[in-house]
This record gives sequence, C-alpha cells and structure tokens, in this order.
Amino acid sequence: MSEGERVVRGALPFSRLVGGFVMSSVGAKVIMALTGVVLWLFLIGHLVGNLQIFQVPDAINSYAVFLHTLGHGAALWAVRASLLACLFAHVGMGLRLAALNRAARPVAYAKTRRLRTSPAALWMAASGVLLFVFLVFHLNHFTTGMFDPASFGLKDAEGRQDVYRMVRIAFSNPGLVVVYVVAQLFVFSHLLHGTASVWQSIGVNHPVWTPVLSGMGRSLALLIFLGNIAIPVIILIVGGRP
Repeated sequence: MSEGERVVRGALPFSRLVGGFVMSSVGAKVIMALTGVVLWLFLIGHLVGNLQIFQVPDAINSYAVFLHTLGHGAALWAVRASLLACLFAHVGMGLRLAALNRAARPVAYAKTRRLRTSPAALWMAASGVLLFVFLVFHLNHFTTGMFDPASFGLKDAEGRQDVYRMVRIAFSNPGLVVVYVVAQLFVFSHLLHGTASVWQSIGVNHPVWTPVLSGMGRSLALLIFLGNIAIPVIILIVGGRP
C-alpha cells in the first residue's frame, strides 16, 4: 500500500498528517498566510482605536479602560496571547521556509539574477526581524511604561490612566517620532509583499480577482501606513504636550 493510500484509508495517525503538513513548504506558506491575515486585522483595529487620540481626551482614555476591563480583564490577555501565538507562528514559518529554500539550493548560483522581485520581497526577512525588535520596544514603551514611567503613571480627572497625555508627551520627542515613522516604513514594506503573496499561498490564483484583491490589499496597506505615521507626526507638528 502506498503512502497516499494509507492517508486516504486513515492508516496514518492524525498527528503525523498534521506534523507533515506543518513541516512542508506548502504548510508553512499556508500558516504564514493565515496568521498574516490575523495580524492584518489586528493592525486595522489597532489603528482605529489609536486614532481616537485626535478626539477629546476622554475618548481614548475611556477606550483604554474598555479594553482593560473587557471580560473582567481576561479578554485583553486572551487577545494578546492569540496575537503572540500568531506572531511566533508567522515568524517561525518564515524561518522554516528560508531553511527549506537554502536546503533546496545548497550550492549558490555563480551569478544571481533577480527577475520580477520587488524590493519589499527582498527585504521581507530583514523587515520582519526589525519589526520584531520594534514591537518589543513599543510594548515596553506604551504597555509596561518601562521607558517613561512618569508619563505612564499619569491619571486623568476621573482617576484613569491618562493615555491621551502619555501619547502626546511621548511624541513631543522628535527622535522618538523618527523611530516610529521608520518602523512604519518597514510595516508598509512587509504588508506590500504580504498582500501580494497571501493569495498564492492559500491557493487562490484567479486571472481577474487575484490582481483586484492584491490591489485592494496594497491600498489598505497604504492607508494603515498613513494612519500610523499621522499620529506621531501631527502630534509633533501641533505640539505634543497638552
């Protein structure tokens, strides 16, 4: 009996089937695509919430309280754990694909020719590593308050954490604004390549709809980029400190 027949007849255990799929190049691409979609949705939601910084202070301070009290505080941690799992799976499958590609071509070409390869694709791995470093910095900056405990501990008139003042004080620092803008350039580069490759990774390849979906994804990536850099840049221009 061939291995294919054993799979069809259920002779192979489910764990072996799943393990084989995950360790294959096809499985790695599918997992990268699916986790990438989850991270896309997070970026959209994250931006929508953060744009409340341009409203009255109560808007974003109330939003922060809502997030931290949703499900008695358990929902936020569940979301964080899920996003962290997606992030590690996304990065892990990327490294797995890189290893498989190297193994498939153990001897380097005498002359390398890059055909139809965008700069975003060439910088995909580098941007991923830099984004991970930025994420660690960002979490320690605004989530734990490690880098600015004074503004992190500010309270508003109702005794809530004053996220409005914390963010505005942070982006009154031009150096910090530069860090965030450069990081968003890497996010944009990563999204540009990801939105072009996700459909191929999950097996969608339509001559009409695939280019349309890819174009919509690139447009959305641009909106995310512009929205994310608008926050630090506008705050710096109009004056960060309230």
